[in-house]
Amino acid sequence: MKNNPHSSIHHILKYISIFGSVEMLKIIANLARGKVTALLLGPFGTGLIAIYQNILELIRSCTNIGLETAGIRQLSEIDEKEHIDDVIIMARVIRSWSLLMAIIDILICVALFFFASNIFFKEGQHHWEILMFIPASFFIPITIGECAILKGTHKLKRVATVEVLCTTLTVLSTIVIYSIFGHKGIIPCLNICFIIEASVHLWFCTQSFPYRVALFDKGIYVKGLPLLKFGIPYAITSIIGVVTTTCIYHIITSTEQVGLYKAGYALIMYYMGVILSSTATDYFPRLTSVCNDKIKKNETVNKQINAGLSISTPIVMLFITALPLSVALLFTSDFSPIITMCTLAGLFQLHRSITVPLEYVSLAHGHSWMFFLLEGTYNIILITSTYYLYSLWGLEGIGIALSIVGVSNTVVLSIVNHFFYNISITRKNWFRIICTSLLVCFTMLLCLTCTDTLRYALGIPLIFIVATHTCHSLTKSVKKEYNSSN
Repeated sequence: MKNNPHSSIHHILKYISIFGSVEMLKIIANLARGKVTALLLGPFGTGLIAIYQNILELIRSCTNIGLETAGIRQLSEIDEKEHIDDVIIMARVIRSWSLLMAIIDILICVALFFFASNIFFKEGQHHWEILMFIPASFFIPITIGECAILKGTHKLKRVATVEVLCTTLTVLSTIVIYSIFGHKGIIPCLNICFIIEASVHLWFCTQSFPYRVALFDKGIYVKGLPLLKFGIPYAITSIIGVVTTTCIYHIITSTEQVGLYKAGYALIMYYMGVILSSTATDYFPRLTSVCNDKIKKNETVNKQINAGLSISTPIVMLFITALPLSVALLFTSDFSPIITMCTLAGLFQLHRSITVPLEYVSLAHGHSWMFFLLEGTYNIILITSTYYLYSLWGLEGIGIALSIVGVSNTVVLSIVNHFFYNISITRKNWFRIICTSLLVCFTMLLCLTCTDTLRYALGIPLIFIVATHTCHSLTKSVKKEYNSSN
């Protein structure tokens, strides 16, 4: 019996390498941007950016309707070679809806200025600046629509090219603007970055699918009702995520502390992006195409977990061990409090490689309400644990809260997927989860209790051993699949 090529370790590693390379470039570029931001704007400026980004995320979430996820799902179910006309029609549907959402976003931006400005700014300043986000509010849905078309039609190499260009141009723009204007350049910079992203996506997407919309065609919106039905719970979930972030910002005592939290959280997510970038880009369409086949679906999920967990373990260990050096290199001495926070969040990083593949199962089945319930549970646990642990230990408490959330999310998702979608994590994968979690815990303990000299002297050899074992294991799996397919 031949292996399913879409769930093979070789296929997964191929796209992890492609988009992992892209993500590495994005990491380097974003870290350079973070360094410049830290030097020029400090913790307060970083915190202000975090608040502005949260406002934009709320605007985006109100009209998102899961357009990217639903669009990818709809397009991935259409064979482009045999049904090109259906693909073109669906592309027009997605674009028409995204343009409508862009117009509505402008209205929401204005509404937030009049009714919700006090929610975001505790100091009683910057209220008027919400109106300055109208350009960004308009272009965000446009970018989402074009991205859905590229990913849904499996233009993955083009997606990689787009991401590289967007990252390069936005980072260069950020460095130039902050260098010249400082704090006054934050809002113009955010607007310019979103305009750049929309322009690049439109340029590449229109090469395959010329830009066509039917804003006043009722038939187009009727065709898009499945997107709306799927996306409403997704939009609610996104709003809950923004509300959660807003709650966390209010739990944290000052804008400077918000800046520190944002820097630490961003640092955590940068490194894991190497693994998780392939999940949204390659894994979700693959999973959608086999979700009606129990065996292939289970195989796809477990192999994704296996590959992600294997690669993420040495990366997380390296991240934890190198934190003092990373923070000193990427930020300033003012950001040193995030070292302990990021160390204590190690299990959160590791378990992201497990939870993300599991999260996509309900979406692949079109069960957005299940996704909504799961995300709601996740956010409730996050807010509760953050509230209590931050009050006890400050930023270090947030690190512990993140690890608790990561582990509990793995347990909840595995139970739900087992009973509702007949997906069972294999015994081998459970063994890997336990062993890798213990390895990360040991690394965390080592880095919290030892001097910098000892953390490097003991941590680096351990990381080398784990990385070598990972390479050997993945190579063996690829050879086994190759031999069985022949």
